[in-house]
Amino acid sequence: MSQEQNQNINLQSLRDWATLVVAIVATVAGVIFWVGSVNDPKFEKIEKEIQLIRDEVTLIRHNNHEILRIVGRLEGRLEN
Repeated sequence: MSQEQNQNINLQSLRDWATLVVAIVATVAGVIFWVGSVNDPKFEKIEKEIQLIRDEVTLIRHNNHEILRIVGRLEGRLEN
């Protein structure tokens, strides 16, 4: 084998390896993107539900303060 043929084989081998590496990187990036995009609607739904729960907890706290205020007024009237 001549040196020129040996260099052609090495160059072709290098191209094959580079193509393989690029294909693997593209595949991994595609899978990561796909997994992230599939879960987006689920995360949005969970975030909306968490916000609803927070709003309800705030309303419950407000209502509890009002109830305690009214109960305190009623106790004051009963003692008189």
